[in-house]
Amino acid sequence: MQILTASPIPEDSRRYWALGGAEAALEAVDRDIKSGTISIPHAAYVLSTVPLVALEEAARRTGYRHLRDALDDDAYQEALYVALSFHPELEATLNRGAIQYWLRLAWEDGGRDTRTVPATLAAQLRPLELHGYRTDDLRLPRRGLHLVVPPEAGLELSDSNRVKWTATDLLIVEESEPHLWRLCLEALTGEGRSAHVLAMHLPPGMSLETAVAQHEAKAAPNFDWRPLWTWALGAVLSLTPPASRA
Repeated sequence: MQILTASPIPEDSRRYWALGGAEAALEAVDRDIKSGTISIPHAAYVLSTVPLVALEEAARRTGYRHLRDALDDDAYQEALYVALSFHPELEATLNRGAIQYWLRLAWEDGGRDTRTVPATLAAQLRPLELHGYRTDDLRLPRRGLHLVVPPEAGLELSDSNRVKWTATDLLIVEESEPHLWRLCLEALTGEGRSAHVLAMHLPPGMSLETAVAQHEAKAAPNFDWRPLWTWALGAVLSLTPPASRA
């Protein structure tokens, strides 16, 4: 899964950040641009990735417990402000990248758990009925779980041209109080990579059918995420069945 293996932060970004944070990085980059030490395109790239360095520290300070805690961190917000001063048009892209990187950080902190779902099971989970299961039945083996998704799962993602590609990986990170899952589905496409992150709230004691129905009601038009939700729930229930059904 590229989100878990790619290196999104160049060493220059870490070097500038180590000078004292976002403002110090910006001042040093500005000096180096004027002296010809760094090109403007590379400077812009470096400053666009400085927020990820800040996010690493914010996630560590907040214990990798909640995405929002890390994104609301003052140092991260300052780094994001600096990045947007160079790339105001990339706000949505930078925000998506930060969310995906936090998921990776939480997964790494939780033990880097990776499981491969067998092809036969992957196909069986597609029409899975969730009747009788409740949110309290869900137990991730660890707080973060990476699932290698075989083609038999039938999960797809669209690229920017709305061409559909077979999903290859699913990352799930769990938050508590309130209980929710953050899911990142990834596919390799003709453009390189497509990924989408969804949050799924799991109120205590609620039937899984009701939880999925509530998410369907709130989902954006023209997007049917029920196959993903159902498949992810079924995969976790199969890997870590409730004690009463184990």
